[in-house]
Amino acid sequence: MAGKKFYGYGGKILRVNLTTGKIVKQDLDENLLKLYLGGTGYAARLMWDELPKGLDPLSPENKLIATTGVLTGTLTPGSGSVEFCFKSPLTGIFGQSRAGGKFGPKMKFAGYDFIIIEGASDKPVYLNIFDDEVEIRDASHLWGKTVHEATDILLEEVGNPDASVACIGPGGERLIKFANIMIDYDRAAGRCGGGAVMGSKKLKAIVVDGDRSIEPADPNRFLEAVREALEALMKRTDDRLALLGTIGGVMSLNESGALPTKNFQTGYYEDADKMSGQALARNYLIKRRACFGCVMACGRFVWVPAGKYATPPHEGAEYETDDMLGVQNMMGDLEPLIKAGYLCNTYGIDTISAGSVIAFATEAFERGLITEKDTGGIKLEWGNPDAVLALLEKIINREDIGDLLAEGVREAAEKIGGGAEDFACHVKGLEVPAHDTRGTSKSLAIQYAIGNPRGSCHIEPIWSPMWDFSRSNMGLVDFGLPWPPPSRFEETGVNRGRAVKVMFIFGELASILGVCRFYLQADEDRNLNPRRLSRLVSTLTGWNLSPEDLLKISERVYNLKRCFNVREGISRKDDRLPKRLMEPLKSGPTKGVSVKNLDGMLDETYEALGWDKKTGKPTREKLEELGLSDVAEVIWGS
Repeated sequence: MAGKKFYGYGGKILRVNLTTGKIVKQDLDENLLKLYLGGTGYAARLMWDELPKGLDPLSPENKLIATTGVLTGTLTPGSGSVEFCFKSPLTGIFGQSRAGGKFGPKMKFAGYDFIIIEGASDKPVYLNIFDDEVEIRDASHLWGKTVHEATDILLEEVGNPDASVACIGPGGERLIKFANIMIDYDRAAGRCGGGAVMGSKKLKAIVVDGDRSIEPADPNRFLEAVREALEALMKRTDDRLALLGTIGGVMSLNESGALPTKNFQTGYYEDADKMSGQALARNYLIKRRACFGCVMACGRFVWVPAGKYATPPHEGAEYETDDMLGVQNMMGDLEPLIKAGYLCNTYGIDTISAGSVIAFATEAFERGLITEKDTGGIKLEWGNPDAVLALLEKIINREDIGDLLAEGVREAAEKIGGGAEDFACHVKGLEVPAHDTRGTSKSLAIQYAIGNPRGSCHIEPIWSPMWDFSRSNMGLVDFGLPWPPPSRFEETGVNRGRAVKVMFIFGELASILGVCRFYLQADEDRNLNPRRLSRLVSTLTGWNLSPEDLLKISERVYNLKRCFNVREGISRKDDRLPKRLMEPLKSGPTKGVSVKNLDGMLDETYEALGWDKKTGKPTREKLEELGLSDVAEVIWGS
């Protein structure tokens, strides 16, 4: 008997147990849909209900949930997202990682809003999905292959060049704790170690395609909402993001004293022009690349055609990769940076975490805490691209000090000791990305400390410096965003707590609905603001959801993720910045700037969020207001 029809959704959850080989297709739960809509919201509830406290993230009991949102795969601009949710092996708390491309839409076209991988196989396997046909296939011949090699083989083996492939490389197989899940060669679900979770389950890849349509409840009005959104977003086709990609931000951030350099010792790099988006476009760019439904095409397809650092064509050289592997290590040359990014992609490891652990190791070497004996003969020094590439290979192969660095910067610092913790840049075990809390905006200090449940992240749930660094209200003033913003350097007494609360809740909608965050992060006349999202979702689903309704759902999800971490032992004591990011910057336009009153900013934010200031838990009253009384009973007791 067919299940109830839900407009805008694929309609099914696909559960695959790799221990037993059992494959089950389930209908979506209407009650959960009304409360969480989909995406990471629905997945967060599944994780809360199905993952017991304290489980080992690399055990068969962990689950990998591939999620789509209700807007994924529709005519909505920027609707190409897939999000993976799991308990992170890197942090031990809520893990979440997004990729663009076409995997999420292909899931929906096959009829699945969620794919839940349970258990673990005793031999390498991959999952092949086309509509109702779902097979667990042997992947022994793929184990040890790089992402690019395995993807080529899989597309030929399934006989479908239009399929989408989510694949791990040797990084995931070797359980590197910041291993990626790579989508269609070079799109990375890159943070928190989802690739290691796949590797622990002996799951090499998921191949998916389908030919089903996604039906809107009111096609004509939905098309009108899409046209309105598209008209707004087309104003951004000549933005720097579209023309130069994310790497286009290098020069402006450097001029602002906000370009992390030398393991976050400074926010200014004298050779920034050599690592810029302009230099990439002049010398190494083949063409731009876009995800499903994108009008901006911020992806860069690049290569180094010849020479010492010759690298084949691939999609790469994003800003985060450029800064974390290049600028942080003072590389001063795009060619080795492009090669380093390619190695991370095809071996399947996160460029942010990889760059962080290499910069950390270089400083540890400089301080005499590790030696050439530890590094296998590599002399680590700033500005030596060959040392970066050599150490990257050590991490990929888990050789010498690379074996320890593959565990992440938190564990490496603890093992090395001697004060290494003072310059290990992470929050809750997740390496800090290429944006500085001091040189960019004090809102980012709050975001790293508590804004994202997975740890320090600049983009999840949103790029909070949009408010005071970029000075954009994103259409949020009517929903509580204080305006005008203060100086980006002011800390308490300037409504910073209220502002980040509004932005966090708004940003959470991207991963719930399945749209790219860049489409939210712009001025009101050129973004997907709450009103535009309300019209899209309401006409698609047939549910009359106001902007306030969407934001309430988002707040429910945001608080549930926090409660997942509270259940795992996270409290206010963990809502800290690394020591390095509290120290004054050493040079550049922001020389001397530091974070002076993190606790004061957190107090204001806890109050705005409805969280207990002493413990960092969402209050019982807040949880009950959000319909999470059962969750409140767990974290507060009866």
